[in-house]
Amino acid sequence: MHRFAVFLDAGYFFAAGSQAICGSAVSRRNISVRAASDLIAALAERASSQCGNSALLRVYWYDAIQGPRMSLEHSALAHQAGVKLRLGTLNNAGEQKGVDSLIVTDLIELARNKAIIDAVVVSGDEDLRVAVQVAQTFGVRVHILAVGDASKNVSASLQMEADSVETLGKDWLEKHLTVVVEQAAPAKKQLVPAAVPSLSGMPPNLEQAAAAVAEELLRERPPHEVEALRTHFANNQTVPPEFDRKLIALTAKRLQRQLEPSELRKVRGVFVNKVRAQASNPPKQ
Repeated sequence: MHRFAVFLDAGYFFAAGSQAICGSAVSRRNISVRAASDLIAALAERASSQCGNSALLRVYWYDAIQGPRMSLEHSALAHQAGVKLRLGTLNNAGEQKGVDSLIVTDLIELARNKAIIDAVVVSGDEDLRVAVQVAQTFGVRVHILAVGDASKNVSASLQMEADSVETLGKDWLEKHLTVVVEQAAPAKKQLVPAAVPSLSGMPPNLEQAAAAVAEELLRERPPHEVEALRTHFANNQTVPPEFDRKLIALTAKRLQRQLEPSELRKVRGVFVNKVRAQASNPPKQ
């Protein structure tokens, strides 16, 4: 059976995707996947057509991670059928480290072992050119699936080495990515914290403060993101870092003190329970 694999550099995918949608690059924290399963299915379908409708081996998703824990998005992708999440590191300057070498290694090894006959690379980095050449010596056809304008975000030498170059356009990207463009905040605008329940006028206890913060964090989250959190907690008890940092900081702020190490687990447990409750009974629109 003729099979193909997709090799997607997430750093490139999100940067070029936001540029195609908005006309300029947007910070990674303001870009998110609408639904991981839909994105992977659409990506596999698009890549398959580029390979003559071969069968998919799997999608390799390459990204960088800062710290020991995966983000919610990483967790959602890692649990998708047919997806292999491969993580490099992110340094303090926000630069990916080790991602290109992972792509090079996987592409060459799959070609050497004759596991694939076609490879679809979603990247524009010239550093992948030699890996493309080596894979081709093993009989693999290597295709570039560019994000947006290939003439602007794919190395010319990489395009010349590839067996074909096609693009994911703005319409396709808008179906699968959400991009939030930050607006300048009004000067000196003060945010008023939500009321926290208390007993007899006393400061809130740990559970009350954690519950109020959890509700605040989840209040504006779309249903699909709350569902993604529920799925994450079905397989993993760690709170994704993009939620954990705010959860701990805001709870400590409400209590007007630092949290003890023994209290951190309780606060996170309250958040997990709130997520499960909201996923089971989503607010009416």
